[in-house]
Amino acid sequence: MWIAPPYGGIFLKRIGFMTGGGDCAGINAFLAACIRRGTAGYGLEFVGIRRAFEGGCADRIEDFLLPLTASDAVGLEREPSTILESSRLFPWSEANKAAGLPEKLRANLQKAGIDAILATGGNDTIKSTKHLAEMGIPAIAAPKSIDNDVTGTDTMLGFKTAIAFGAGAVRSTVESSKTHRRISLVEIMGREAGWLALEIGIAGGADVILILEKPLDLARVCARIAEINKRQGYANIVVAEGARLLPTDPVLQAVQEKDPVVKALTGEDLGKDAHGNPKLGGVGQILRRIIRHQLGLKKIEDVRATDLGFTLRGLAPAADDVVLGTRFGYAAVDLLMSGQSGFMVGLQSTRIVKVPFETALIQKQIDWSEGDLRNAGVAW
Repeated sequence: MWIAPPYGGIFLKRIGFMTGGGDCAGINAFLAACIRRGTAGYGLEFVGIRRAFEGGCADRIEDFLLPLTASDAVGLEREPSTILESSRLFPWSEANKAAGLPEKLRANLQKAGIDAILATGGNDTIKSTKHLAEMGIPAIAAPKSIDNDVTGTDTMLGFKTAIAFGAGAVRSTVESSKTHRRISLVEIMGREAGWLALEIGIAGGADVILILEKPLDLARVCARIAEINKRQGYANIVVAEGARLLPTDPVLQAVQEKDPVVKALTGEDLGKDAHGNPKLGGVGQILRRIIRHQLGLKKIEDVRATDLGFTLRGLAPAADDVVLGTRFGYAAVDLLMSGQSGFMVGLQSTRIVKVPFETALIQKQIDWSEGDLRNAGVAW
C-alpha cells in the first residue's frame, strides 16, 4: 500500500528485479547501480526474481528468489548477460489470464514481501511491466534491446556493445571476401527495426545494407550487388533478419520455381513467440540463393552466408553500456522512491528522462532520410 511519507516518497522496503526478454550487455550494470543507490540512499532491500515473469508466476516463487546485497553489486557491472536469467512468459495473454496467472503473480509478490518492481526489457517486457503498474504494483523499467527499438530513448542497454562486436565480425567477413574474391552476406538480428543491421553494416564496412524499413525490390538490389561485385571483384552485404521479401516480387517467384530450398524456406512457418510476435531467421540463406541465381554464379559457395544470431547477446559490456546501465539504475531508484510508477527511464541527448510506458511501447524504427540511407549503403 502506498503511503506518502514526509520526504515525498513512498514506504517501500523490498524491491524485486525482473530481467525479461533477450539477454544483452548492460543489464547487470543496471542491477548493480540500483543496489548501490537503493541500499546507501534509501536503506532498501533487493531480491532478484530469476526468469522474470516465469519465476514470478511459479508455484513456488521462493525457488526463484535471489537476495542481492551491496556486496553482491561489487564488480557486477562488468558481468555479461544477466545474473537473473530470463524468459518471455507473458502472464496477460488470453490463455494465461484464463489460467489466473496475473492474480497468481500478485499473490506471489505479496508472499515474497516484494513492494515494487524494477525491470529491464524491450517492448514485450515493458508491456508486461505496464500491466504490473496498472495492477497497483509500483514499477519502473529500463530499456534493454540490441535492436534499439524502444521509443523515448536515444539508445538502450546492449545496443552499443552489440554494435562494437558485430562490426568487428562483419569486418572479418569483409577482409575474407576480399581475399577470396567472393560475395559475403551477414544476417543480423532485427525483428521490427533495422538499427542493428544499419550501424553494424556502416561500422563493419558493408557495401550493401538491407533493412526491414524498406521492402526489397530484388531485381534492383541484385543489380546493385552485381555492379559492386564486377567493379571490385567482391561484395559485402549485411541484412536485418526482418528484411521484407514481397511474395509478389517476380525475382523471388522465379527463384522459388528453380530452387526447392528457397521455396521451402519462404513457405516455412516458424510460429510465434509468447507475445505473439512471428519468429524470424533464415533470410540470409534465402538471399544467398537468390543472389547466386540472379548473378549467374556457378556454385552456392560463391556467396558465403553468416548469421551472427545470439553471438550479439551474451557479451561482456562495452564501457558505453556500463555507463548507461549505471545512470539508468540510479535514476530508476530515485524515480521509484519519489512515489512514481508506470515510467521507463531513457536517455535523450545527454539527459536521463522518464518516459510513460505508453510512449515507450510505440514501435521505434529507423527514421533517417532516404538520402542518408543511400549514402550509408542501404539498398531497396
